[in-house]
Amino acid sequence: MTEAEEALRRWAEAGLIDEATAERIRQFEAARRQQARAAPGAAPPGERPGLIEVLLYLGIAVLSVGVFALIAQAWDNLASFPRVLAIGVPAAFALLTGGLLKSLGEAGYRRGAQFSWAAAVGLAAGTVAVVLHEYEPLGIARDDDQAAMLIVGVAATALALLLWALNPMTFQVLALGASLFFLGQAIGNWPDQYSARLAGGSVVLFGLAGIALAELGLMAPRDSSRLTFGLLLAVGSYQPGFSDGGTPWEIPAFLAAAGLLGFGVYRGSFGYVLCGVGLLFVALVRAIFQNFSDQVGAPVALIISGALLIGAVLLLARLAPSLRRGSAA
Repeated sequence: MTEAEEALRRWAEAGLIDEATAERIRQFEAARRQQARAAPGAAPPGERPGLIEVLLYLGIAVLSVGVFALIAQAWDNLASFPRVLAIGVPAAFALLTGGLLKSLGEAGYRRGAQFSWAAAVGLAAGTVAVVLHEYEPLGIARDDDQAAMLIVGVAATALALLLWALNPMTFQVLALGASLFFLGQAIGNWPDQYSARLAGGSVVLFGLAGIALAELGLMAPRDSSRLTFGLLLAVGSYQPGFSDGGTPWEIPAFLAAAGLLGFGVYRGSFGYVLCGVGLLFVALVRAIFQNFSDQVGAPVALIISGALLIGAVLLLARLAPSLRRGSAA
């Protein structure tokens, strides 16, 4: 007897439902299972991408490639204003396209809107960079890379945050995460000599802030936000120790990996766990090659430890049903 049949029997014996109601429930569930078997993996209406949506994605991709091709082939032959137009017009077009698609309301068009707006963030950041280079506004010299990077990072982040507020979907979260990462690198580039510690620390703070907002329900979609800001925390904590920081600065990467793994298990988030595992793997590999490259015992110990850990996981997965039945009894 299945769990559903057992539940129906208990409810009928307790007088919560009559036999006729129980039979209707059985028929409904049987029809639902039959429909699921007939169309496995079928998505609800509006969730499956259609031809128009695919063509839209292709058009945005072709437009973006065209901009990069123009920059690569004819940039040196363009005057200042045409250079601004070469990136600014596609950026404005992507923004308007996203707004128009969002206003149509359908799921496929709304997905197209977020894709268009994500591309617009990158194009708009490029437009700001070209304007700063060509016209030197605000007294910023053409060779002042520190100020230019910071302004571009702030502008991209502000636009990405605005577009996320208007359309809180996955691509908007990804665009915001990419903008925050660029802003962190711009902050690290602000001193006379680039500081990986400052850049990584800034990215870590952005990641922690995003995680806090996601867990408070203020950043949606939650799964996308968890993965994006968990990745920022992982990359930011890795950067200082494995670039120019040295051994003491490798420790935050392992602490962040442990934190992501523990918090991921606590919150039931695969995104945090994935970021934690990825960070731990990369940090271990880099630490071994940087600190124990001439000692064979260290990687061998890692191989044995990893094999034992995998074996323990497989054993627990095999015993888990029995353990659950024993605890229930």
